[in-house]
Parts: sequence; structure tokens; C-alpha cells
Amino acid sequence: MRSLDGRGAPPRPGEPLDWDLLVDSATAEGLGPALAFACKADPPGAMPRAVRERLQRCLVDATASHLILSRELGRLLERFQGERIPVIPLKGPALAEILYPHPALRPCSDLDLLIRRESVRPVDALLERLGYRRLADAHSFRFDVAYDRATLYEGPSGVRVDLHWGLLSDPRYTWDELEALTVWDRAVPIRVSDQETLGLCPEDLLLYLSVHLAVHHALAGLFWYWDLFLVIERWGGTLDWEELAARTSRWRVRVALYFALLELERLFHARVPAPVMGEIKPRGPRAGAMSWLLRHRSPRQRRRLEHLIALLLVDRGRDLLGTLRHALLPSPAWLRTRYEGVGSSLPRYYLAHYRRLAEILSRATGGFRDRVEDSKR
Repeated sequence: MRSLDGRGAPPRPGEPLDWDLLVDSATAEGLGPALAFACKADPPGAMPRAVRERLQRCLVDATASHLILSRELGRLLERFQGERIPVIPLKGPALAEILYPHPALRPCSDLDLLIRRESVRPVDALLERLGYRRLADAHSFRFDVAYDRATLYEGPSGVRVDLHWGLLSDPRYTWDELEALTVWDRAVPIRVSDQETLGLCPEDLLLYLSVHLAVHHALAGLFWYWDLFLVIERWGGTLDWEELAARTSRWRVRVALYFALLELERLFHARVPAPVMGEIKPRGPRAGAMSWLLRHRSPRQRRRLEHLIALLLVDRGRDLLGTLRHALLPSPAWLRTRYEGVGSSLPRYYLAHYRRLAEILSRATGGFRDRVEDSKR
């Protein structure tokens, strides 16, 4: 068995298993409760008692966390319904209850809710009445509304709500956001946290989770791949793969979907139809560079290269040029909103922006340097 973070080599026959490393690795990947659940059903005889107790606590804590989040999600969905505000729960307890054999197995840290753009102000007011407050972020709520399409709240009980009015909120990645809004037309009724609500249809769910994993998480994170695997396991026989491939082109997320599914096949041997992979397979130097990164960089390194990976995943070259132009020469209106509070003059805004770009570049180069440093050990 390999360690879950990919660092350890498989033990040789007769080599004792490093139980602490296994649990640490599983916990780092968000799979501690899953390991605990598997070991509870069929405990290995050689597992030390201290490790077994540690895993039991992990599962108990995950169960308690799920109950807290699920209860709050049910309360929010009930209030949204009372206010006649359409909402789609994304990830979190919704996936946990729909896909997983035990809802505590799916790690959740907050509640992700998708709303329509016109509902932003009413939902903001509703959450305020419920005792939620906007959390301090790297930028203002005004920037969130104008550019970012997401903002974060915290309730009286400590539960956080990540409110979205777009499926993705990443300035490094250019795609067709308007086309993706059609998910509302295909939303299906689901029951989550004892409440009736809307959910993404299976094709949109697979597409969204794949692109979210690729763009927001640099194609790293085992439990994100587990989500995808379970979606295909549940609906693989009825998924409209042909329509999924066509929708991928309309959204302009073909490259992101391909590499997410490619890695999913490698990790979980997922059953993705070969014709679909052939149809969406990207070509060219950026696709070659992305393939190289997947082969030669660990998940930890890919997380440090997230900005570069987001650029490599853009479908069209002209979109990439626009993204780079905006990164290097953003508009004055964007700068004033993004760096509100750092000064009152445009030169100060540009200075703050280029300092941030330098930090991003330093982080990205670290993703390449790590390989050299690891080889010296």
C-alpha cells in the first residue's frame, strides 16, 4: 500500500506498515474518516490499539461535524424556501448524503450554496438577519459582487457559508460563465438535510466537480477524485456522455475536464468511455506541459503551481492572452475595487498589485524548486 500523499514507496513483503504515517497521510488528504470506516468494518489484526482509537475518534469527530453542518444547511434551505429564493447546495453535506455510504466520510468545512446573481442582495440581507456576518477577506464585498462571484459568511454557531453566484470564481481561468448558468435550467429536485431543494443534474455535477478540482485545486486532492469516482459509479450507466462532451466545449472547459478524468482513471480506474476521452483530448504545447506536470510533480508541488496550472488549463489561446493582459495591466476600476484600503492613488494600487504578482511568482517557482531539493536528500 502506498502512503496516501504519494511520498512513500510500497512496503516490501514482510516490511511492517508504518501505521502513524498511514493515518497522517489519510488525514492530510481528508480521508481519515474513510480509513476509520473501512477499518471499523474489517479491522486489520496488526493495527495497534492506539491507532485504532485514533481512527475511532476521527470518525466520531467527522460524524459530529456532519451533523452540525447538515442541521444548519437544513435550517438555511428552509429559510431560502420561505423567501422563495432558488438555491443549489454544492459539494459538502449534499454530496455526502447523496453519494457516500456514510455521510461523515465526505470531509466538509463549510456550506457551499449556489444562488442566482439577482439573489445576492436578498440573500446577504437574509443571512444578516440569521446572525451571519461577512468574513474579512483579501478584498471587499464590493469586489466580490463586481468581480469575484463568491463571498464568505460565518454564523453564530461558527458554521461558515461560502455563497456563490457563479460555478467558478478564479480570475486566472477564462471560460464561458454565461453558458454555465444553464445549469439552472437542468437542475433536478433532491432531498438534503430533510429539505427539498435543487441539485445539479448528474452531467453538470460531474463537469462542475472536475473543473473545480482542476482549476481551484490544481488537480490535487484524493477526496475530490473520490467525489468524481462516486458520481460515475452511481450514474455511469445513464450519464449522457455525448452531451457531456458537447457541453464541455460550450463551457470551454474541455482541457480541465480531460486532465481531471485522466488522473481519475489513473487513481481509481474509473470507467470513462474511451471515445469521450479521445474527443476531448487537448493537443499542443500547453497540453504537453500539463501532461508533464502531472507525471513529474507531486500533488503537493502542483498546489504550489496552481496559478500556472490554471493558465495551462484554459481552452483557447486567445483567452489565455486576455487573462495575462489583465494580470499584467488590470483596469483602474478593477484595481481600485480589488485593493481598496491600501491607498488613494492609482500608483499605490499598481504597486500593491505587482507585489502580489511577485509573491505568486515566488510561490510558483517553489513548486519546481521542491523537486531539486527533494533529490538532494
